Formats: sequence, structure tokens, C-alpha cells
Amino acid sequence: MRASYSLLIWSFLLTTFIQAQTNVSISSYTFSNGVHPTISFLFEGTDVKYVEGFWRDELKRMSQEVSSKKEVIGAGALLPQVSPDTVRVLVKAEQRKGSPMLTAHVAILTRSGWVGPDSDPAVFEGAKSFVQERSTALRRQLAQQELTKAERALMNLRNDLSGLQRDKERAEAGIEKSKQKAAEALQEQERTQKDLDELVPKVEAQRAANTTTPNEENAKLLSDLLKQQSRLQDKHRKALDDERAMKKKADDLAWDIRKNVEDQARKSEEIARQETLVASLREKLAAIH
Repeated sequence: MRASYSLLIWSFLLTTFIQAQTNVSISSYTFSNGVHPTISFLFEGTDVKYVEGFWRDELKRMSQEVSSKKEVIGAGALLPQVSPDTVRVLVKAEQRKGSPMLTAHVAILTRSGWVGPDSDPAVFEGAKSFVQERSTALRRQLAQQELTKAERALMNLRNDLSGLQRDKERAEAGIEKSKQKAAEALQEQERTQKDLDELVPKVEAQRAANTTTPNEENAKLLSDLLKQQSRLQDKHRKALDDERAMKKKADDLAWDIRKNVEDQARKSEEIARQETLVASLREKLAAIH
């Protein structure tokens, strides 16, 4: 019940996140060279290093030089939708300690100054479009990674369930084999007991013969009978031990099967929850465009 409730809460938060995180926002941020207007985007499920790494790679494709000492800087960047001249792009990812949310602040410097709400409308819209496109691409990348991870976890859970099912089949086969061996051991007990019962009067008769006619031949005959009796007794004891061992093994395997069935039930519940998560993440990815 608690897991289902948590999953419902997670799905609600996921839906809220999908609805809320679609467009850039306008703000300002204190970079190493001062406070500048920014076009920002809020992310979840990532970190500063990853986001700044993404922007660094993006800026390398369009800039003459990229540095990342205090913030990511793309110098001599070509952004036709913003300016016919090259521009400077500053990017800084901000994440409070312990928070899953992260804000990527992007500032763009043209010959006319820092792009913001007071800039030429076409320039401002072009800058917003530039940041929006990259942020959407990053969101899709993160969502795809999240989905891939969840799908891999689902595959592992299904493999675990298949393994449990195979274990159960092997245990069931082991029980049948143990029962068969126990039955064979019981038959061996009956055979050896019958042979022992038949041998007792022969041993007693030979003892009597040795008493009345003690000689080397009678002594050898008695010795042979006693050896035969000892071997039969050993076989009988072994058959008893084998039967007990096979019955215990069957009981142990039966206990394993009961536990296996419980494990399969729990694993099936995990799979159902993971399938719900994967479906939600697929919806999340499909909603990013």
C-alpha cells in the first residue's frame, strides 16, 4: 500500500514537472564579471557538472573559443537568430545543496549589450529561442537517460523473475528425483533385510558345524558367511541413510519452493511498479518537444 501511494505521488509530481518545465524564464544572475540578465531554465534529476558539460559541448560547435573556469564562456559565438555579428555566451548552472532542482542561467552579450527584456524584440525572441532549443534538447537527453535506466532496471527485474521460475522448476525436478531415490533406497532396505534374514540360519548352522567339527574348512566357511553378513548390514545401513537423506532433501526443496513462490510474488509486484514507472517516463519523454 505504501509503495503504491508513493508511486501515485511520484506520478503526480512527474506530471506537474512535465507541465511546469516547458519554457525558459527571464531572470538575472551574478556571474564572475557582474550581474547580467539571463534566460534561464529549470531542470530536475541532473547536476551542475552535467548541465555545464552539455552547454560547453554545444558552444564548442558555434564558438571560436570556449572556457569553463568560473562559468562556461563561448567567445566569438555565431548565433544568427540573435545577431549577424559574433556574440559572447555565458552559462552557469546553479543548484542548492540537497535540492533536486537546478537552474541553468544563460547570458548573451551582443554589440548592443546584454540581451534582456529591454533589447530589440527580435533579438530577445531569437535569444529565447536559442536557449529554449538547447534546453529542450538537454531535457530530452536527460529524460531518455532516465527512461533507459528504468527500462534496464525493468529488464533486470524480469530476468530475476525468470531466474526464480527456473529455480522453482529445478527444485520441483529435484523433489521428484529425491523421491525416486528414496523409493529405491527403501527397496534396497527390503532386499538387504531379506538377504540378512536368510543368512542368519546359515550362520547359526555353520557355527554349530564348527563346534561339532572344528577344522580349517568349516572355519573358512563361517568367516565367509560373517563377511557376507557384514557387507549386507553395511548396505542396509547405507540404504537407511540414503532414504533419510533423500527425504530431507525433498523437504528442503519443498521449503525452497514455498519461499520461491513468495519471492516471485514480490518480484512480480516490483515489475508492475517498474512498468508503471517506465510508462510514465515514456510519456514524459514524448511530452518534450
